[in-house]
Amino acid sequence: MSRLKVTGYLTCVALLLVAFGGLVIPPAVLAMSNGGVDLSVPSPGQKSPSNEEIKISCQYPVLSSYAGTYFAYSVELQYTGGEEPRLFDLKVKVPTGFNYSITPGYGEGTEIAAIRLDPKKTYPDTLRVTIRPYVWLVPEPGDYSVTLEVVSGTLKSSIELKAIVTAKYDLDLKTDTGRLNTNATAGSDNYLKIFITNTGSADLEKIDFSSKITGRPTGWSITFSPEKIDSLPVGGKREIQVNIKPDKKTISGDYMLNISSEPESKYAFDSLDIRVTVLTPTIWGWVGIGIVVLVIVGLAVMFMRLGRR
Repeated sequence: MSRLKVTGYLTCVALLLVAFGGLVIPPAVLAMSNGGVDLSVPSPGQKSPSNEEIKISCQYPVLSSYAGTYFAYSVELQYTGGEEPRLFDLKVKVPTGFNYSITPGYGEGTEIAAIRLDPKKTYPDTLRVTIRPYVWLVPEPGDYSVTLEVVSGTLKSSIELKAIVTAKYDLDLKTDTGRLNTNATAGSDNYLKIFITNTGSADLEKIDFSSKITGRPTGWSITFSPEKIDSLPVGGKREIQVNIKPDKKTISGDYMLNISSEPESKYAFDSLDIRVTVLTPTIWGWVGIGIVVLVIVGLAVMFMRLGRR
């Protein structure tokens, strides 16, 4: 083959390579440089963002009651976004002087510390959160904050509840001996000692006393000393003298006396029922004895005279 033919063949091959190279290479370069095409491969450890959520709600998050009572909240929990049921720990933060309990919203009152929630459920689970003061403490009136926290790993949520403690008005009447009976002489002064105590959580103002006798016998006099107490602080105790004076014509026997007390506000009230045994005055007893003696002496004299005859 002549050198001219060889040169011609090589030239044709080169032209063919250039032609095919121009058809193949530019599209590949274009595809690699095109910002709209993502050729990256996701790493095996990469995950999509989680939609897990725990929702807490309470229809009545603020409750009000007087000191010494308990507060019970009905709380709803709903877990969404998960694939399997999940166990959640339950924690409650209460003010100093209070304790708490968590029970299921329905059924038995067993206390619980955790709950398993199913994300497939379409309705919430219900809990009952109850807080109460220690039995030996009476909380001061005011607002008290309570926090319920639901936790499972890094997933958690909480809700703020509030307990409004109002003043408790209460009083207590007792006799000095604890007995509920006494004796009284008709027509005379007869004193009974009683004590009144403020057992509430607020001061009591302008406390009055009143009395009522069963059967309403006439002529009885019931007086109190002092007649009224202007102010009685929390825990305060006062002595009251009750003068029971039955009418001098009262027939001997038992009578029921009711003594009651309440402040001007009428927020508190207490009463005592006392059995009063009315006795005959001593002088009339001696008169009776004298009459009996005279009758006996008269009969003796009469028998002696009749015997002589």
